[in-house]
Amino acid sequence: MDLTLDKKLQGFQLVAQEKLCSILCSIPGKKELILEPDLIKPLEHVVTASWLKLKGIQRIYKHDAAQSLPRSADQVHIYMIRSVLGTFQTLLKQLQPVALEEMPDISLKMYHIVCVPSCYSYFQTLLEQAGLYGLVELYHFNWDFIYFDQGVLSLELPNLYECLYLQGNTSPLPSAAQSLRLLQMICGQPSVILSFGRNSSQLLQMLKALGKLPESTNPPDYGGWLIIDRDKDYPASLLTPAIYAGLLLEVFQLRSGEILVDNSTNKISSQRVELLQGKKGKGVPSAASKPCSIRLNSSSDEIYGDNRYKRFAQVSSLIHAQVKALGLELQKLNDMQLEEMHDYVARKLPKLTELKSKVLRHLNASEIVIQMMGNFRRLQTLEEDILNNVSRKRLLGEIDELMTTDGQRFNTLRLLCLLHHCVGVAPEELQIFARNYCNLFGHRELGVFQQLSQAGLLPPLLAEKKAAPTKLLANLPLPKFQQTEFQANANRLKLLTSSGDGQDGGSTSKNQAAGLQSCPSFVFNGTYIPLVAQLCSILLKTNSAEELSAKLGMIEGLLLHLDGGKTTPKAFANLLKVNGGAADQDVFPLRLRNLFVFVVGGASYAEIAACDFVAKLTGAQITVASDSLMAGSDLIATAFNH
Repeated sequence: MDLTLDKKLQGFQLVAQEKLCSILCSIPGKKELILEPDLIKPLEHVVTASWLKLKGIQRIYKHDAAQSLPRSADQVHIYMIRSVLGTFQTLLKQLQPVALEEMPDISLKMYHIVCVPSCYSYFQTLLEQAGLYGLVELYHFNWDFIYFDQGVLSLELPNLYECLYLQGNTSPLPSAAQSLRLLQMICGQPSVILSFGRNSSQLLQMLKALGKLPESTNPPDYGGWLIIDRDKDYPASLLTPAIYAGLLLEVFQLRSGEILVDNSTNKISSQRVELLQGKKGKGVPSAASKPCSIRLNSSSDEIYGDNRYKRFAQVSSLIHAQVKALGLELQKLNDMQLEEMHDYVARKLPKLTELKSKVLRHLNASEIVIQMMGNFRRLQTLEEDILNNVSRKRLLGEIDELMTTDGQRFNTLRLLCLLHHCVGVAPEELQIFARNYCNLFGHRELGVFQQLSQAGLLPPLLAEKKAAPTKLLANLPLPKFQQTEFQANANRLKLLTSSGDGQDGGSTSKNQAAGLQSCPSFVFNGTYIPLVAQLCSILLKTNSAEELSAKLGMIEGLLLHLDGGKTTPKAFANLLKVNGGAADQDVFPLRLRNLFVFVVGGASYAEIAACDFVAKLTGAQITVASDSLMAGSDLIATAFNH
């Protein structure tokens, strides 16, 4: 990525610091900051503890919802929490008896609540109902995009998917629109924006409502934006990635651009049914070693930077080779003269020791991934068969068998959701699966199926009834002429590569198995191209509006947002024809080959890697941003929050 653009994206941190500084400096007195635990890691990307002390923060505490923090008479408490109704109400209940008992002078507000990223209007109403209006001051703080790595940005709003797709609550969208507006201020207005999905279109309407930016003297940094809803490409989240960064997220918990490698527990072991946890845990490295963290940043960890988007099998071999090479390098000390040894210890040994520490962390992580993923090839074959609708009866049987033998709470549902999205699951099939699932994990989980139905990941769970003809049809593969929406769009955009239709029709699964990265589908072992990567490729390779209309005209819901308003690719091409096909009105080909991608509802590292591949293939630069970075199990886990 160009250094200037990279520095601009890192500049979001300075803007966030100024916003927080204006809040803290407006509050007089001896200040203590009480942070919601989930905010600590993302806030570390914005400010340091020493920076906070310079702004008057004397102590920093982790907020405990079960116990209130005592306050001396001259201390001011500043609470920082997420803009979640339950969290806000819990804090008010905690503050209510203390604040009312003290009854300080209203002009000296001793309690302040900073809501991230928004302070909703009904928060003021709740404050008044609790009798705290005038005693507690409310603020909002939006840190906007956090720079994690080269070409990777995140708003760190993990509840946005749950709000939009499970609850139908669009209240987090305005803060995202404000962050996009700030991006326009920093990087300029793109010549074209392509949106796909209801939430994406609404987000751009909010962005437009914020008003037009003043004309900038600097040229824009991005030629185009692509904003897409998560539910327009669920397979990119539900499929198991084959790349190193993607599999790290499958096994380890991500905390604001950093994973915690703990030998005793991880995402897969914690979601297994208790009966199978001991059985599957055998062979995991000893829990004696302390948990360590790996920062997913290529500039701070060269081992991660070199291997992040490579296939995991290749990375595992490379890491083992590096461990051996470092061991041989350190053995050279035995053959050195005293003077050489002094020079070696002073100059090379510290760097080698640091490198060895990083390599061993990655070695430990890769071994845990291998152990936890089990029969990875069988899982990949099953997912490929689901994508291609090989045999519905066998697919359902294999998913049911995996649930019984592996007992993973989230990943079993993930496979069923993938099957429904790609092929379709009949209500009777869901009833049988739900009964078996609840028998294994507990009947309290029955509500999860309704939540997943709300997100479009499963059909509605209906009351059991006899429907023999439907069951009979469910055992048969769908005829070719009865395509689902996913199959239709996947065929039009050439997303499925198993039949030889890779990007531009030139890649096969066999090539991918051989390790030839000739197509973005390598992120899923050569079976599927993430939709964002294919749309980026189309935008970068299109030479005219007519060509774009031919490629995207049949996709319902795709909109082009230009200076003159929003339109469809087909309508834009027709408009140019009516105007005599004026080349100066056509935004294609893109004059500036930089793209900004925003996924509304969480992006996966498989999508980021695929976009990075497209960028290298076309000589472009692509920045992928989202409200959060997640694995497929994280997507399913949101349904369990109720």
